[in-house]
Amino acid sequence: MKFYFDGCSNTWGAELAEPEVSRYSRIVSEHFGAEEHNIARRGGSDKRVLRNLIETDLSEYDSVIVQLTRKSRTEFWCDRNKKWMQIKNPVRILKNGMMKERMNTFLDEDKKFFWKNYWKHIYTEKLGNMNQLTYYLAMRTLLKDKKHLIIGISGHGSVIQTPVDINFTNFESNSSIKFKTAPAGHPSEEGHKQIAEEIIKHIENHK
Repeated sequence: MKFYFDGCSNTWGAELAEPEVSRYSRIVSEHFGAEEHNIARRGGSDKRVLRNLIETDLSEYDSVIVQLTRKSRTEFWCDRNKKWMQIKNPVRILKNGMMKERMNTFLDEDKKFFWKNYWKHIYTEKLGNMNQLTYYLAMRTLLKDKKHLIIGISGHGSVIQTPVDINFTNFESNSSIKFKTAPAGHPSEEGHKQIAEEIIKHIENHK
């Protein structure tokens, strides 16, 4: 048995002392006696999660569990570096014209100008909501014949409005399950146990 997981830093296991040992994907996999395949990436976007599903042969996995991320995130293909680049922090782009100092190594001035203006003049909350719903519906279509679970893990006031199977948050909410957090707001070790318990219950109730 083999379980597929994808998402952002929450699924990767940010702020855990030993992510590969105590993150919720490992706990869920061990509970069902399954091999864990976790390709989550810190700063990852919904677009990346969908692309990975499209590019992966899912026939070798018994269950697919993916996590929606912040709807403002995206990615683009960089010809210079020959790889997909994640854009995870529009605030830094607006302030500095770049996400991090290292963006100088793969973005020319035209591209930096584009992204700065995209976040300032084009991107809106409504656009982000529609983008996330679009990716979500595409994921559902791809996974319609596969056992799967789409979850949301949000924090810092960010709300996932897409109709995920289970929604987790690090702040008080009537529509989400609040998890215990590490100092920077990611799920703590106890938080990962909470998330794992809810996922296990959902899987066992939908056999």
